[in-house]
Amino acid sequence: MSRRTGAALATRDCRTDTKELEMNLKTVNALLAEVEDGLMGGCAATDVFSKSSGMSVAGIRSSPKACALFNILCERIGETIKKSGLPVPDYLHQTMLRLGEDGSVMIVVIDLDIKYRWGMAVDCTKAQLGILVSVVIPDTLPRLREALR
Repeated sequence: MSRRTGAALATRDCRTDTKELEMNLKTVNALLAEVEDGLMGGCAATDVFSKSSGMSVAGIRSSPKACALFNILCERIGETIKKSGLPVPDYLHQTMLRLGEDGSVMIVVIDLDIKYRWGMAVDCTKAQLGILVSVVIPDTLPRLREALR
């Protein structure tokens, strides 16, 4: 194979990968829009972000600082659990934090795969937590994971 043919193939493969990535991001954004609808006005923000950089790859009302800081927080919680010696799994699948004196805000961070996490800030005065944990997360999680493959 000539260098020119190899370069053309590499360029074509790169375009295919980029196109597939764009299609996946469209799906991810559509799923995040479904989450926003499902939380009936209680979704303050939601993002899918990189575990390696903490940068958002898709989101609604994204907060780059929040993505980076909650990414670090999840890493530290995982490290702390490992060091604790408690007889619990050391894999952090989901983290849910209620914030404020009245618990009016919930931060949810869920591991999607080896590369990504899904984060949400939820206004608990508007969103029903039963809907969040029994409907929205179980319905969206497998489809988000599939979209990121």
